[in-house]
Amino acid sequence: MLNRRHMLCLALWWLALPGLAGFSFAQETAPNPPSFPPVMPSPAVRATQVYTAPTGDYVIGPGDVVDIKVFKQPDLTGRFRVGDSGSVELLFIGKQQLAGLTESEAADLLRQELRKYLRQPEVSVTVTEFNSRLVTVIGAVRTPGRQPLRRAMRLLDVVALAGGLAEDSSRFVNVIRYVSKPAEESQPAPVTDTASAPGTDEDVPPDVEILSINIDDIIAGNAKNNLLLQPGDIISVPRADVVYLAGNVRKPGPITARNPITVTQAIAMASGLAEGAKRNDLRLYRTVPGKLEREEIKVSLAAIQSGKQKDLVLQANDVLYVPHSELRSAGTALMRSLPTLVTSALIPILTTSIIR
Repeated sequence: MLNRRHMLCLALWWLALPGLAGFSFAQETAPNPPSFPPVMPSPAVRATQVYTAPTGDYVIGPGDVVDIKVFKQPDLTGRFRVGDSGSVELLFIGKQQLAGLTESEAADLLRQELRKYLRQPEVSVTVTEFNSRLVTVIGAVRTPGRQPLRRAMRLLDVVALAGGLAEDSSRFVNVIRYVSKPAEESQPAPVTDTASAPGTDEDVPPDVEILSINIDDIIAGNAKNNLLLQPGDIISVPRADVVYLAGNVRKPGPITARNPITVTQAIAMASGLAEGAKRNDLRLYRTVPGKLEREEIKVSLAAIQSGKQKDLVLQANDVLYVPHSELRSAGTALMRSLPTLVTSALIPILTTSIIR
């Protein structure tokens, strides 16, 4: 026999059944959460897309190779290349978009999808080839080539990864960057064909931006010039310019100009003028594009010192010739030979006097 307490419990349980059923139904019909990760952009936008992570972790992108490991599931474990659409295809769960996610976020996504088929799957994702975030280093560095941006990296970081500057490198580094060109607003034309209707996805050609940076300024402490690099940047390190000094200088020959140098600086690097130099009639021979003959420029050191002539900045392959002063050279030769002449003239006279 059921007592009153048992009857009351049964009545309460019976009354609660509709609420529980409604709760279960509400859970089953709840709206689906928003898709994760977000839909990938079009190929034109994706070509210049920069993937960033607030924590500084590497963000997976198209072209990367990832190592996916699922514990005790060899069929799901392997090395996969992220396609141009930003996705990889796995058994059971199909295509999964990993571009735009960090390694830990990608592992969470795959773990969530595999829970539909496995109980408590253990997943790890590791990037083994960094192909989506690359910069190219060319020119006068010790190991030119492509370098991956595994994190937020600046100009000096990548130059160091390339082995540093070569001995004959210029101190000016050019960063070539492709910047997406904003679409110009225009009045919509009459639509005659659905294939050319306004609003369709079209490739927008990028603009090229060249940033010239002096490495010495960064080393001296000007940190703002230590540029934060972006995927696709090209770092071009040119060879240092070579100028030539000829004529009456102490050390004639080629001079490596890693920084721009002027006429007076070049003469100082050649240890100065030699004796008998015609210092007010120097000749600068410069190559002119499209011409076989060099341009001749007259230079006067006295005019430069007085401010009447600009101290010219030498260009690559300039030849600075310092002529000899004929009058001064003759005077110098005479002074040098004077003791010999005097001695030669006095010896016969003294000899004759002694004999007599």
